[in-house]
Amino acid sequence: MKFLDRKLVIGLSVFYSLNVTAIVAPSVKGDLSKPSLDETIWATAKEETVTLMAQPMAIPRPAETATAQVKVKAVHNDSWIAFRLSWEDKEKSEAGKLGEFSDAVAVQFPVKDNKSPPPVFMGMKDNPVHIFHWRAQYQIDKEKGKREMKDIYPNMNPDMYPMEFKDEGHLTGLTDEKREIFSHGRAAGNPQSYAKAGVDEIFAEGFGTSSVIKNVEAVAHGEWQKSGWTVVISRPLVREEGSHLKVGEDTFVGFAVWQGGKDEVGSRKSVTMQWTPLSIAK
Repeated sequence: MKFLDRKLVIGLSVFYSLNVTAIVAPSVKGDLSKPSLDETIWATAKEETVTLMAQPMAIPRPAETATAQVKVKAVHNDSWIAFRLSWEDKEKSEAGKLGEFSDAVAVQFPVKDNKSPPPVFMGMKDNPVHIFHWRAQYQIDKEKGKREMKDIYPNMNPDMYPMEFKDEGHLTGLTDEKREIFSHGRAAGNPQSYAKAGVDEIFAEGFGTSSVIKNVEAVAHGEWQKSGWTVVISRPLVREEGSHLKVGEDTFVGFAVWQGGKDEVGSRKSVTMQWTPLSIAK
């Protein structure tokens, strides 16, 4: 497959500009720092349907659009804003074993300029975007702790990883710090090697530039039923050194969805092709 040419990209942008619906976040009372699916919180918010398509710009690209749309509601309480996102996915995927990927959703905001945002495709150099990325895999970390080799492969008999032997014998003095020597990702400081709290915060300045923020302030929770996922991502309106949202002002938001059961991970995803207007009502 070849990269999309300029005319096609412009054509897609025009198409989406004619089909973008603004999301309005009304003011509500309640603690949005705790993600909730309680309908009383969401009753005054109008649900909008946002169109997605298979990510067309970066290789590897998905062969088809696994998620054609995501339904979105938003509310705020003057200090936090929450998004409720729902999409169809008949297979619950939480990753784990090699070759298994997680269902996921992401919400993206411009950092520098809410009126004239950078390209929706993860920003550009010196004009970053702020991304909030929930994974079903991360929710397991939050609820049960990060899975170890013995959890993922219960019939495996590890013979090189301290503290995972079925019989530790006469070994003594094993600590989590010493164990990290045998975990190359942790030893290298890879943030994906550690347990998550349900959601990542990420800065990006274009494809391949994602950088995970350590001091995550956002919270998230998802529930899966046979028809698909409903996920709430809640964040402070003002994120120091990140995106700033203001009550009574307009900005933009972007969305992406991954279906792990369809081998979607990384650039293989369904995305919004243009920023969606977001109005934070007084």
